[in-house]
Amino acid sequence: MRILRLVAALVCITTAARAQIASQQPSIKVVVLPLVVKTPADSTLSIAVMDVGREKLGGMARYKVQVIPKPKLCEALKASDYPCDVLLDETQANQLARFLNVNAYTTGTLERTGNTITATIRVRDIGSSGLAALFSVSSGNPGTAAAVGEQIAQRLNTIVRAGEQARECNDQRSKSQFARALDAARKALAIEPNLPAAQFCIATVYEAQHMGVDSELAAYQRAAKGDSLNATAWENIAHRYQQKGDTLKAIDALTHELAGEPQNVQLRLGIAELLRQQKQYARAKAILDDWLVKNPSDQRVVEFRQRICIEGELWRCALDGFVATIQNDSSKGADSAFVKAALGAAQQVADTQQQLVFSRVGVRHFPKSAVFWKSLGSAFDMKGQKDSSLWAYKQSLAIDPADVQSALLVAKALVDGATFDTAQATKLKSDTAALHRFRTTFADQLDSAKTYLGRAAASPDTNVQVNAAAIMRTAGEKLVRAGAGDRAAWWLHQTLALLKSRTPSDTVGVRQAIRANASFWFGLASMSSLPAEYTAMTKSKNCSEAKAFIDRLEEVRSALTTGRAVHPPTVDNMLQSLAKFDAAMTSVKKAFKCRNF
Repeated sequence: MRILRLVAALVCITTAARAQIASQQPSIKVVVLPLVVKTPADSTLSIAVMDVGREKLGGMARYKVQVIPKPKLCEALKASDYPCDVLLDETQANQLARFLNVNAYTTGTLERTGNTITATIRVRDIGSSGLAALFSVSSGNPGTAAAVGEQIAQRLNTIVRAGEQARECNDQRSKSQFARALDAARKALAIEPNLPAAQFCIATVYEAQHMGVDSELAAYQRAAKGDSLNATAWENIAHRYQQKGDTLKAIDALTHELAGEPQNVQLRLGIAELLRQQKQYARAKAILDDWLVKNPSDQRVVEFRQRICIEGELWRCALDGFVATIQNDSSKGADSAFVKAALGAAQQVADTQQQLVFSRVGVRHFPKSAVFWKSLGSAFDMKGQKDSSLWAYKQSLAIDPADVQSALLVAKALVDGATFDTAQATKLKSDTAALHRFRTTFADQLDSAKTYLGRAAASPDTNVQVNAAAIMRTAGEKLVRAGAGDRAAWWLHQTLALLKSRTPSDTVGVRQAIRANASFWFGLASMSSLPAEYTAMTKSKNCSEAKAFIDRLEEVRSALTTGRAVHPPTVDNMLQSLAKFDAAMTSVKKAFKCRNF
């Protein structure tokens, strides 16, 4: 009888204990949601997989966490006008989890390749559950919803068990029971290695014990191994690297954090600012570009991107920003600083079309600005619109007559725009008078540039002089090719006068290159007039005239020698012709009985 009474008593105690456990539901709540799929056809499979996982986990972990059952989940979804079986994105999943007042929820992706099903699960901790984790499971030959769901449930159950110990660690740490806290953390890690929550607790214990930044950093890095997208882990890693003075590693950590929190625009802007400070402008731009792909109208990000592009001299990016800005707000054209900056960017990337666009904006809003007219002339010039270019340059010069650069641009436009019609000249070959008039008209057209070049030639700035000389050389060459050597001589003589050697070593560089080329063309232009000059000299029978002709021969010989590198065969032939004049001058000296040479 005693034994019967003892058995009865034990049964009563066991029944009461079970009733007490049943009445004390776990405080940690978890909602298991369907996974996002790469192929819409797999949506039903995703729902089936997670239905299995939810139901299985609810049974496995019923004494440790409350898993929100599907009826309650459907009720919450319908309250938000969603169907019961729906795949939610990250933002929607977070909103639903907060609506259900849970401590953790799952997100992730599911993909089917042949007979294999692969699921990547991320447990998001939003209420000190200690369950944050990232893992993948795969099932094949063939993969079924039941098999994958079972694997997910088993894996989640392991995390739930480890999370319980992680919470115990935090509880003991809050009581300053550091040894007990670390013991609980070790138990958690024995169940789930690198469980982020356990590593976080260890790191905070190390911090409380003043064990140093490196110990804390190592713990947070282990946490990141358990969940490579865990924002808390990466944020703390970044903070520790900043404490160590390693800004670049801190930026890398924050970039990892952003991968897990792509909608965190404040974090994104913060990373971009740190990259800007480190002068890593391309990386900063890329961070912001990723956001603007989906949020193109975010003006704050647009403006910061533009600042980075300008400061980092990423000119194509900067120009695209200027173009977008003025397309959205035409009033920006009234801001001269904005237009000048846009023109600068267009010039840096040689975008003639945009230079033309912004130059027109500039002259429309600021018709008295020589700068914008000059830019417009340059754009027309690069577009090959020579007449328009000349017109714009003249407008600039009229506004600022003292601007030598504008004078040079007008002169260059006049010279470059002058073209000798060789086909027409060939038709006039039999009519020497008409051909002479044709050449004269062409020479007069070039002469219109002399006034503008005179200002530049008189400038004390040697760079301006060199530019003027280059234009003069071009005019001289054009006239020699047109058969107007007599009119070319002035241009080429002026070129050589401007570029006269300043020192014995002045034999290299741009000055020498122009000097040599001008000398070649001056030599050719002079050779055509030497016979007439020789005839006039012999008729004068004057020794002074003869001496002048001798000097003239030396001038031509010196020019040809200097310009020989341009075309050696031509120069060598010309020098042979000069030698004949030398021989003739010996006879002239005897005939005139000259003693002055």
